[in-house]
Amino acid sequence: MQYCGAELDRLGVPFEVTRRGAIRAILRGKERRPARAVAAHLDTLGAQVKQIKENGRLAVVPIGHWSARFAEGARCTIFTEAGSYRGTILPLKASGHTYGDDVDDQPCGWEYVEIRVDARSSNVDEARKLGIDVGDIVAIDPQPEFLDNGFICSRHLDDKAGVAVMFAALEALVSAKEELPVDVYFLFTIEEEVGVGAPTF
Repeated sequence: MQYCGAELDRLGVPFEVTRRGAIRAILRGKERRPARAVAAHLDTLGAQVKQIKENGRLAVVPIGHWSARFAEGARCTIFTEAGSYRGTILPLKASGHTYGDDVDDQPCGWEYVEIRVDARSSNVDEARKLGIDVGDIVAIDPQPEFLDNGFICSRHLDDKAGVAVMFAALEALVSAKEELPVDVYFLFTIEEEVGVGAPTF
């Protein structure tokens, strides 16, 4: 949201931040009503530390509605009060050398994955000395790829692409310096397109 605010400032587009933390930008037109709105969301799937386990690894719960199936193997960053650490989300039985066929038979779910921290964390005390605690936010690497054929592949791209299109449209409209027929609101929401109350924007 801070990046989007800075970009709106660069374009000279006035905006305000709602009580929920969404951004409402506006390009004034000849008429106030009927106004139009374009919305895209900035919320991102992630996780939160649920427990520091006896082995120093971290049990997690999801932020957003997504399956642990898609989290397995993901690289991530754990944000603590003391700083950030990198890690990997792994199934509880990740090694075929150790668990044999059990790696393919274990159920899928958030209770069957854990974060292995890329720092010395082999027990609860070591994890706590790093500053890791219950409630710490975990960001999942998007792993973007920009392909020669024009395709862009990434985690969390669903509406970040929509946000990019909105900024491209804003930049084009500002550069054209033509007055729009009516006011147009550009809504950068924090909870899907509706933004929890988008009708009242």
